[in-house]
Amino acid sequence: MPVLSLIVGAALWGTYWWPLRFFSEQGFGGPWLIALIYLFLAGAGTLLLRRRGTVKIARHDWRSLALIALLGGWTNVAFMLALFQGQVVLVLLLFYLSPVWAVIFARVFLRETIGWRGAIAVALACSGTVLVVLRGQHMDQGEDLLTMFLAASSGLAFALSNVVLRSANRLSDAARSLAIWWGCAGIGLVFAVFAPWPQHPQWPAFLIPVFAWFWVGLATASTVYGVSRLPIRVSAVIMPIEVIVGAVSAWILAKEAMSSMEILGAVLILSASFVQLVGQKAGE
Repeated sequence: MPVLSLIVGAALWGTYWWPLRFFSEQGFGGPWLIALIYLFLAGAGTLLLRRRGTVKIARHDWRSLALIALLGGWTNVAFMLALFQGQVVLVLLLFYLSPVWAVIFARVFLRETIGWRGAIAVALACSGTVLVVLRGQHMDQGEDLLTMFLAASSGLAFALSNVVLRSANRLSDAARSLAIWWGCAGIGLVFAVFAPWPQHPQWPAFLIPVFAWFWVGLATASTVYGVSRLPIRVSAVIMPIEVIVGAVSAWILAKEAMSSMEILGAVLILSASFVQLVGQKAGE
């Protein structure tokens, strides 16, 4: 179930570009969209948990929750801002350095062994990701430094948040997801107050809470469930599967055909997941 849950989360994040592109085309993108999405999620989640009476957090767990909120919030907000501002290819490339960070942090903070299978899996995953996101094109050397910082720091924060999620095993999945949503809402609002409100957006208002609750919410919950129950070295090579999903969804929905380099990259990423999962089953 943790592996399946993480794959579902990766699939939802892999097609994340499509609704973002839709909202941007309708004139409502950027920080205000991010802030509203996560305010809907955090508010509804808080009310639901309070109604069920399941919000019980020990005093020594608040530090972990604060770290989850900060790291998870920056991961999502920085990634979305980078997608709005820069080239998707470069953003994905910099974000998906996170498997490397994840394995290193798991070794340093959680004392998880890497092993030869883990090293091979990470190398395959990173190589495959590079091939998929580059698509045989050269990157623009004039890419904005802020966009590169947002994308790279998002991947770094994602890796660190995985470590914190694994170590905070006393907290429920609901509490950890809620912390991420409030972190995203808070950080999103910080960016939003410095951005103008979009003028005359052309979209039905109900689509934002629907997208927040049934897409972003499910993606977050699935990712938290999977990451919290799997070794970092396993989740670090499963999550890049979303690159494959992103490439295929772009081919189907946006008529963007996959190149031979993308197909080879997809094979490498799947091979990385297979190698690592086989090693996990064997107890290595």
